[in-house]
Amino acid sequence: MTNKDKKEKDKDNITDEEKKENVNFGQNDDLVAGEQFGDDLSPPEDLNLKLQIEKENSIALTKMLQQLQADFSNYRKRNANLATESKQKGIYDAVNALLPTLDALMSASKHIADQDTLKGLKMVEKEFLNSLKSLDIEQIETIGCQYDPNLHNVIVAEECEGVPSGQIIEEIKPGFKSPTGIVRVAMVKIAK
Repeated sequence: MTNKDKKEKDKDNITDEEKKENVNFGQNDDLVAGEQFGDDLSPPEDLNLKLQIEKENSIALTKMLQQLQADFSNYRKRNANLATESKQKGIYDAVNALLPTLDALMSASKHIADQDTLKGLKMVEKEFLNSLKSLDIEQIETIGCQYDPNLHNVIVAEECEGVPSGQIIEEIKPGFKSPTGIVRVAMVKIAK
């Protein structure tokens, strides 16, 4: 008898008990699966409950993240606005502190008779105004313009023939403005 024949004979000699064990082996697997997931092989209620809780947690965390993103976006916008406003206020404060110097230069130029000195003083005054322009601050127009309470402060109102009522006839102190607001109103004399 050859080895091949022996193997086939051994295969045929499997006992009935071994055959039952092989059959029961597959049945035991189904039995375990049935115990674990119930008869219909569906997941247990505990697993469904855990899945539902995890889903609710995920939704809550997503909402929380969206709220945090919105809050952070608002925070950045507020800080950007605050920085811009603070910078502008700092410029206004510095310019307001320096304007009395400009007023003194302008007043002095009205009383100087020496042309060389007057020329030098006017150059300093012009440089001062150019520095203000570099900060986006310009002088408010006055003489010949109509009175505007937002831009002008009337110090004197007098009768003036040939000039319409409310027209500015003299600038007493210059006013300054920027694109974001008024730094100082102009003090003027108007016609009645």
